[in-house]
Formats: sequence, C-alpha cells, structure tokens
Amino acid sequence: MSLRRSAPRRAGLSAALAVLLASTAAHAQNAPEASAAAAPAAAAAPAAPSSDAMTNLIRLLVAKGTLSQADGDALLSQAQGEAEKARLAAAAPPPPPPPAAGAVRVARVPEAVRQQIRDEIRGEIMAQAATEGWVTKDQAAPEWTKRIRVFGDVRVRAQGEFFADTNSNEILDFESMTAAGLPIDLARLSSYQFINTRKDRTNLRYRARLGFEAHVVDGVTATIALGSGDDNSPISENASLGASFSKRPIFIDTADIVVKPFKWATFQLGRFETPFNTTPLLYDEDLRFDGVSASFKWADALGKGSSLAITGGAFPLEFGPAGFPNIAVNKLPYPSRWLYAGEFRLKTELGSKINLDASVAYHSYSNVQGRLSEPCNLDLGDFCSTDAYQARFLRKGNTLFTMRNLVANSTGVYPQLFGLKFDYDILDLNLAVRAPISGDVGFKIAGDYLKNLGFKRSDICQGRFDTPEAFLVQPFNNYGSNGNAQRNICTKTNPTSFVGGNTGWLANATIGHAKVYKKGSWNAFGEYRYLESDAVLDAFTDSDLHLGGTNVKGYIIGAEYGVADRVSMRARWFSGNEITGEPLGIDVLQIDFMARF
Repeated sequence: MSLRRSAPRRAGLSAALAVLLASTAAHAQNAPEASAAAAPAAAAAPAAPSSDAMTNLIRLLVAKGTLSQADGDALLSQAQGEAEKARLAAAAPPPPPPPAAGAVRVARVPEAVRQQIRDEIRGEIMAQAATEGWVTKDQAAPEWTKRIRVFGDVRVRAQGEFFADTNSNEILDFESMTAAGLPIDLARLSSYQFINTRKDRTNLRYRARLGFEAHVVDGVTATIALGSGDDNSPISENASLGASFSKRPIFIDTADIVVKPFKWATFQLGRFETPFNTTPLLYDEDLRFDGVSASFKWADALGKGSSLAITGGAFPLEFGPAGFPNIAVNKLPYPSRWLYAGEFRLKTELGSKINLDASVAYHSYSNVQGRLSEPCNLDLGDFCSTDAYQARFLRKGNTLFTMRNLVANSTGVYPQLFGLKFDYDILDLNLAVRAPISGDVGFKIAGDYLKNLGFKRSDICQGRFDTPEAFLVQPFNNYGSNGNAQRNICTKTNPTSFVGGNTGWLANATIGHAKVYKKGSWNAFGEYRYLESDAVLDAFTDSDLHLGGTNVKGYIIGAEYGVADRVSMRARWFSGNEITGEPLGIDVLQIDFMARF
C-alpha cells in the first residue's frame, strides 16, 4: 500500500525538478558569471555517490550550480524520506510472536466452522434478547401484548354420504321436528318429517376457530375463542361451503377463566372443552361445557412417573325462561337441567416406556327425562303442565314418547311435545396403553365402556295406554312411523316388547405419532363402536359415524399425514348400521385438509 502512495510523490518530485532545471538553465544563459562562480564552490565539496538516482541527480545539480545548496538540501531530505518509506513497505512482515504456553495455533479456520461460531453467537444473543425483552425504538410493543397468545385452526372437508338401497324410508326426523320447540299435530300427516335414507350426497364444509389466551396475573388466565357453524348445535362447528357466497355466522366457542392457585389444583369457570377423559362415544370432539370444574392432580402419587387426578364439575344445560309459560297469567316452575360429573384418572408407566392411562367417571343428568303431564284440555289453554321437559337438540336413536296427557276437546286436535323416555346416569370406563416402536412412533390400544345406570326398562310402559289417544304416548325409537314402530307399543303387562338398550363400547388401535403436528409425522387407526339406543344422549355423541345419534354399530378406519409443520391431511371412512329396528346403513367418507397455528 505504501508503494502505491509513494510513486505519485516521486513522480511529482521529478516533475518539479524538471521545471526547476528548465528555469535555472534559462537563468544560466542570462548570467554565465554566476554559474561559473558557483561551479568551483560545488566542486570543492564532492559527496560520495548514492545508490539512489534521485539523490545523485540533486547533488549533481548543486555541484553544477544549477541549484543552491539550501534548495538541494531540502530536496535531498524529501527524496530520502520517500525512499525510506518505499523500503519499509517492500520489506517482509515481521514473524508472529511465539505462542504462549498451552496455546493452540490455528493456521486457518474453515468457513463451516466460522459459520457455526456465528450461528452460536447469534443464538446466544437472541436468547438473551428474548429473556430480557430487548427491543429497538421502532420495535417497542405495549406490555399487554406480551401476555396474550393467539391460536386457532382451519379445516376444509370434502364429505361423501352413501346410503344402502335397502334402507327404510320412514325414519322420523326428530331433530327437525323438534328444532323450534313447538308442539306437533301428529294427527296431520304434514306434521311428520323424515330423514334422507336413500339418496347419496356430497358436500364441502369448513371449520374455523380463532382464540386468544391472556395471562391476567400469576395463576389466572382467560381465554376467548370464536368458531364457525351453520347453527347453534352443541356438537358441530362445520359450516357448509356453497351457500351462494352468503356471509356466515360466528359463535362463541370458548370463554373461560382458569385459576391455578397451586401447582396441583386447577379451576375452570365459563365455557370450555371437556375436562374429562372421554371418547366420541360419549361426547363429540366439538362439544363445549358450560359451568365450573375443579381438578386436583398429584404427581408421582403411585411411584415415579405416575399421576393421579380427581376432576369434578357442575354444568347447567338449561335454566328456562323466567315467565313460563309466556302465554299464561299463572306461571309454572321451570325445572333447571344440569349435568353433574366426576372422574378419577390414573397415568403411570408400566416399564420400558409403556404408558397406561385409565379413568372411571360418572355423568349424571338432572331433569332431562320427560314426564307425562296432568290431564290437559286444550280448550282451557295452549300448554300442559310438563311442557318444560321436552327434549332438546335431538339427533336419532334415543327412545322418545309424547308427553302431553291430552283429553278430548272441542277442536279434536292434539298437538304433542316429545320427551326422553329414560333418565341418564352414565358410568364411563376408559383404558389406553401406548408403547414405543421407534423414536416418536408408537402403538396404542384403547377401549371405552359405558352404561346408562338411569335406564329402567319398566319406564317404557309409564303413561296412558287405555284410551283412544293411547297411540300418542307410544315409545318412538326412530325406527319408523309404521311397521316395527307398532310392535313397540307397550302394554302394562308386556314391557319386554320394547327393543333397545343402555350400553356402549368401542375398541381402537392406532400406530404412528401421537399428534400429527410436524412435517412427515403420521398415524393410522382402526376402530369399532357399538352404541345402543339409550346408552348416552344422542344430542351429544359423535356426529360422524352413522351421521350422528345412537342405536348404531360399525367401524372407522383412517390415516393422517403431516405435509408441513402444523399442516396435515386426513382421510377417514365410517361404516355404520342400525342395531335394532328399521334398516339404516350409512357410509361416510371424509377427506380433511387442516392448518393449525
């Protein structure tokens, strides 16, 4: 670098000397006497020759009298300084100092190693920044944003529904008939509605959910989540695509406060996912609970790696209107409906990383069973004493009866309401065992058995069976409006003519990753279910097998694959048939594309 800088300076010096020489030469022609006088003086003090040409030239010019001694000395000083700089620049760099004792000298660090060092340093800095909350002036965010977590998912589904040609075409659609909660005039054929049992159909649906979880203070969090849906059904958040591009409703999916005063105690209040260990046999995966729950969990309760949890809760189903009935001056008490539930759950390792998850739970419903009214003459009013006990959100399968004890009236019209024939107090036993195969891939076997202890076969014959209006209180099992339904009419001496049951069970085998959240993760499963008519409430059980409801037996096979992190595809095939009653075979194919965040 010094050589490049000194070259122009030498050139400048040479040019200056050339100009000076030309000037002094002209001066010498005009003043020969001065040149002659100066020559002897310069010759009187010859200097030893130098290895630098510029130095010798300057000395020669001084000796010839072209330059004065003072000007020559100045030029010599400048020339010698530039020559020294050039010499130093051209000289080899000094050898490095010897390494200290114990030091290791690295001649060259590979690029890969240098990149790794940079990444490690960057990672340490970013971790420290995240821990200490470093921000720049332009990046500063309000403090409350640090306490909120945003989450959600979107699912798009293609679904095909395929019906057996031998299906009955007279299966009553109680879901539609009771949706408005209004009495139905069963004496008129136009009052009856029937489900589709013969025509195959396909559709596209989506489910979208967006939630916000806020850390309020230590030990308290609040969550609000919104969800899609075509209606306010308790068990489905699916919304149909293809509604002429109309806007869609949004519902409150979750709204709860979680209080955790101790590590082993959790309280939930509001609307939230089921706090119990259940399967779709009892509750659909989209079902949310309203109410309050408490859970107490002890780690290592029965040994290292085990846990024991006790969970309980009270969940209101309906409080009813304050002024019931609104068409009468004299009001009637409205029975509040509740679900009370409790569960014991054990998780433990059986050795070799084999995990066991077992639970026993009891789910007791209050005031959901229908009741036959007092004798009701509609000439005196438009309501009966037990109208508040009508069933809600019916699907298909539960045994129903007409609750109004109607007597002859002037109009000859007998509008009816439907109620559940049985009470529901459900014992639920769950067991799952998971064993590793390789890495995160494992194999799981699970089973669920439940029994409705509130089921009493003798209840089927309660009601009026000795009047011309007796057919209005017959039990309905969704088996049809004629045919087999007529054989289900009870008499006081023959309660065993009822066909139905109160038990259900499933067996499941799954192989693969427990959750398909990462790219390349996968699982596949097969499952068999058997669910009798009154084992559970058909309003809350799975809505996919047999298109929802009870009185079904069948299998499910499916697989899911992670196409990217938090993005997966899933295919499932459901095949279900009736257990008893009118023929009803339904197969369902679902192909889902899901994204979570």
